[in-house]
Amino acid sequence: MTENLDLQIEKWEKKSRLIVRDDLYEISELREIFDKASRRKLKISLLDTGHLAPEDIELLSTYRFSLYTSDSVRSDFEELSLLHQLLKSKGCRMYYVIDGDLEKDSKLFDNLELFDSIFISSREKDIDLELLTSLAGEISRSRSNLVYYHHQNPDESLAEICQHNCWIHISSKNLTEEMEILILDLIKRAKKNKVQVIIHIEDSKPYSFLKRLYSWGAYLIFNLSPVGRSEKIYELIKTCEKKKLPEKAFYLYKEVMA
Repeated sequence: MTENLDLQIEKWEKKSRLIVRDDLYEISELREIFDKASRRKLKISLLDTGHLAPEDIELLSTYRFSLYTSDSVRSDFEELSLLHQLLKSKGCRMYYVIDGDLEKDSKLFDNLELFDSIFISSREKDIDLELLTSLAGEISRSRSNLVYYHHQNPDESLAEICQHNCWIHISSKNLTEEMEILILDLIKRAKKNKVQVIIHIEDSKPYSFLKRLYSWGAYLIFNLSPVGRSEKIYELIKTCEKKKLPEKAFYLYKEVMA
């Protein structure tokens, strides 16, 4: 373990998160890092780049951690099934990111139970919302969770996804006052179907609008410049910060629109 990382781990508060890439260290170094982090009671997330073989990952499962892998790294579902068996027996979680195109005949649809959450984002490319809705429906009938990051303007098509149990992240940058009725109706439908709408507040919005979003059931994450105690929004920010999102609801960093 590098001396710098060793010192960082010593300084981190208990239950804070340690995210480690698997290709930056040898397996012996990773075991040392995991051992140190476990003693500090840190939550360990291993970002899979395909550097480690399943048997190496099994060696690490002596310590409880979460594995974040993707279709661009591991597309062989026999291997993923093996990893699931190895990790589940040790109380470790496995999360899966869809980097490529979502295909109708993908083997993913037959292997949803392998993952605690499946992440997909429209940041880099448009998503077929009809196919995404189909995936959401299948996931709702499994033990997994769908986490969808929507980077376009919200529209009625999102209402179909809100018929199924999932987590939907939306940026406030794509919300206008004209969309207020639409987004509030979307949140209402989502709440009825136990769907969680997470809105990242990344620009200035009227306080009254933000208050309505919150009161209707949206989870608000504020990514704004520091706000003074005298400002009306201050108490709303502090109230929202007290609400905790589970690990299954976001990709690695809660505050980032992945």
